[in-house]
Amino acid sequence: MNEITKREFQIMALYSKGLKFKEIAQCLNIAERTAINYFMRVKAKDKGRIKREKQSRAINKQSYTMQLKEVLHDVKEYNREVRRNKYTFRSEISIKNKSRETRLRYFDECLLFAYKSYHRFKLNRAKKVQQFREK
Repeated sequence: MNEITKREFQIMALYSKGLKFKEIAQCLNIAERTAINYFMRVKAKDKGRIKREKQSRAINKQSYTMQLKEVLHDVKEYNREVRRNKYTFRSEISIKNKSRETRLRYFDECLLFAYKSYHRFKLNRAKKVQQFREK
């Protein structure tokens, strides 16, 4: 089995977090088609990884959806409170802006996860190779 590269690992980590290929490409500053090509290379190398990533993707998408619903619920409650009490020093929060801000924060968390998990992956791989050599 061929070992996957750092970029392929990043693509798979971001894919498993529920990002679309267009969003993955924006995060990594590459073309959307390039992200798809990396995904297809991994698919050719290790089909089991793709299956695991798809299962993880479904779970992470549900988690993100619930997180977004909580944020939007909080924004709506805040806006109701502002309207009800007619605060002069507070203004309503735009739901569209808040959801976009939440999505961008999620992208940052996903990128951090991808970088950290790749280094963990390489360390574990190095340990296994070392143990194999010692035998």
